[in-house]
Amino acid sequence: MPAKGASKQIDRSCLVCAATTRIAHLGIDTCRACAVFYRRAKSGHDYVCRSSTGRCPTGKGINCKKCRFDHIERFINQPTAAHEQPSSFSAQPTTDERNSSRHSSESSPSAFTPVPARTELPLMERLKTHYRTMCKVRLQSELHARPNPPHPLEISLETGPFYPGTSTAVANGNRILTSALLDFAACVFTEFAHLDSKEKWNIVVNNFYRFRLFEGVYRAGIVFPDDTSRMFGGYTVWMSVADMANFYSDQQQGDQVAVLEHVNQSSLRMQEIPAARELLKRVNLCHEEFLVVITMMFWSFGEMSVRDEVAQLGDRYREAILKELHVFYREELRLNDYATRLGELMMLLPVFERTHDMKEHFAMLYLLGIMPSDNFTYQLQK
Repeated sequence: MPAKGASKQIDRSCLVCAATTRIAHLGIDTCRACAVFYRRAKSGHDYVCRSSTGRCPTGKGINCKKCRFDHIERFINQPTAAHEQPSSFSAQPTTDERNSSRHSSESSPSAFTPVPARTELPLMERLKTHYRTMCKVRLQSELHARPNPPHPLEISLETGPFYPGTSTAVANGNRILTSALLDFAACVFTEFAHLDSKEKWNIVVNNFYRFRLFEGVYRAGIVFPDDTSRMFGGYTVWMSVADMANFYSDQQQGDQVAVLEHVNQSSLRMQEIPAARELLKRVNLCHEEFLVVITMMFWSFGEMSVRDEVAQLGDRYREAILKELHVFYREELRLNDYATRLGELMMLLPVFERTHDMKEHFAMLYLLGIMPSDNFTYQLQK
């Protein structure tokens, strides 16, 4: 028994930042600093995870406001788990403690049952992290390659700035994209880095056309939700039906009138953009689903000839990302029946498979004298 007059409060560790506290704030073991932070942030915050993973660990030195807020929110919504389960910075229980806990849970039907931990999605997390990195590289590279680049403080992934596209700007963006895709694939798909140079290049070029088209339509729906005539031709430049007359204005050669006729009559007519935008608007992809689709596209070889080992590698990655998608639907979105949703995602693959059409388009631009033989985009299709 404590001595008369002694405080009955005991020191405890804050579940979020590990600071010592004697009072349980917010109904859970959190310190006053975390409680004050949570109350202020709850009124309206727009934090971004510092590590881009959304899983910064709890404990001393936590400096990610988004994850700090999310941890507190999770503990409040699961108060029993917050008090009973060891936190990420707690010491692990001894063997005797584990045996005692197991015996207690077996003998008592009312014993605490831990809340199941969230299933890890390693491939999905790598995709999120490295896709964001790839976007930053493309954003900064394209903008700093412009004649009058914006001030660094004015550049962001969400707001660009974004400009009407020209043939030169799109060609520069294509060169940057292929380089970024090589690094992205090596970071996300570890075996890709060990393929020989020719295989890596062929896979990236094969993926380039469908990726650029799909991502360009998807991002335009986010950045320009009210203008369905636009799509991105690079990370920072957009294209539209109304602006096509200016698209080749930076070219001083070739038959521009014939080019505009070709663009209006080819299988890649700009008039198809609104239909593609409407399709993605109806499907309403979340970011995770977008990443699943680009993974499926990357490892779909079509008519491209690859070694059996590479084909098997593609099969494994397509299977792995679909397994993680199943987990995401069940655990994150709480969907029980998502067969129709899966069907909508798989339907997008053939819709954006326009590699053959795009190669023919670039070849025609070369014949009309608009695209020189040393143009990077033209070289890709050869």
